[in-house]
Amino acid sequence: MKACTLKLTAPAKTALKEGILPVAGLIGITAVLVAIFALCIHFGQGLDPVYPSHMDEGETVDPNPLRLAFMLTGFLVSMALAWVCARKGDQTWPGFWLGYTGGTLLWQSVGEASWHFGFVCEDYLVCFTHLESSASLWLVIMTTVLLVYCARHRVFSWSVGIFILSFVGNWFGHFVQIGTYPIACRLMEESDWYMLVGSTLGTLTCLIALWINFFTARSTRARLLSALVLYFGLGIIVTGVTGI
Repeated sequence: MKACTLKLTAPAKTALKEGILPVAGLIGITAVLVAIFALCIHFGQGLDPVYPSHMDEGETVDPNPLRLAFMLTGFLVSMALAWVCARKGDQTWPGFWLGYTGGTLLWQSVGEASWHFGFVCEDYLVCFTHLESSASLWLVIMTTVLLVYCARHRVFSWSVGIFILSFVGNWFGHFVQIGTYPIACRLMEESDWYMLVGSTLGTLTCLIALWINFFTARSTRARLLSALVLYFGLGIIVTGVTGI
């Protein structure tokens, strides 16, 4: 019998440069966007809210006006970046960074809207569906089926694909912890579930990303995709363990 041996698909230096180091850039972009968002929340605390704060699914809804301004601005900027990706962003490296930034901004704006905003109808507040909660299960299933179909038929260009994967990766990364908790709510505390799912699923995701990067990826784009998957795996671990 022949021994099974693992063979790198590219020099280790290339795998590190294209499949590991980009994670630092993704973290940097996220840190900047989160810092801007945090500043908006901080300076908006003293302003009159869009409507009174209240509790919803155990979380304080805080519709402060600067949160709304960030959400609307982020959405418009993300749409502008999506347009750039669709028209001019098909180069490998620029398309990767543009797509990730746009998709993350879209997640921040839509995610914030779903938790903290809605509309008032005859003195009744109609909240949006919380994308991170179990209420969005069917939406998650439909989105997954659609994405698999589009991926198999190569519907998206490179940068538009990164844009969409960045949005969906952020969304699903939160959903697998928050949205799945009702399954285990009778068995363990919420924080324990987050830690269990975050550590196991996050570690598995990271291992898959590393396997792709070192042993199956045969192009720069494939290694960049593995870097994106690795980033989301690390994010799942951090949010699960810290309870963020």
